[in-house]
Amino acid sequence: MIPALALGFLLLAADPSEDPWIEVRLSITRDPYTSSEQVTLCRVRAVNHGHRRWPGRSLAFEARARGGGVTVRERGRFGLELAPYGSLETLIALPGRHDAVEVSPIAPGDDAARERRPARSSSGQKKRKRPRA
Repeated sequence: MIPALALGFLLLAADPSEDPWIEVRLSITRDPYTSSEQVTLCRVRAVNHGHRRWPGRSLAFEARARGGGVTVRERGRFGLELAPYGSLETLIALPGRHDAVEVSPIAPGDDAARERRPARSSSGQKKRKRPRA
């Protein structure tokens, strides 16, 4: 009996999977409040069906629109934090006019839309003043 209880506590104490897509579901819809011939704005929504909190930056996705033999892709991610049993929304723009859009999760390391710091040039550094003699 005691070994069974110990095993049960070990299983409960084990760190759950770090994969958010087990608990989080994505959906995408065209934004009904905007209209343009050059761009399609879409609302991407993440709904947490689990009891864990997820940082929004770890929830990366790829939105796709297919039409006329061409697939348009854009990558994005959420901000803030996805609370247990909560939801987050973000907007993403797809170039062109599209009626059918879909979304799928991607690993955060694959996110090409990540912020990148520009390389710092030596000419942009602050120059020190020379002491006067």
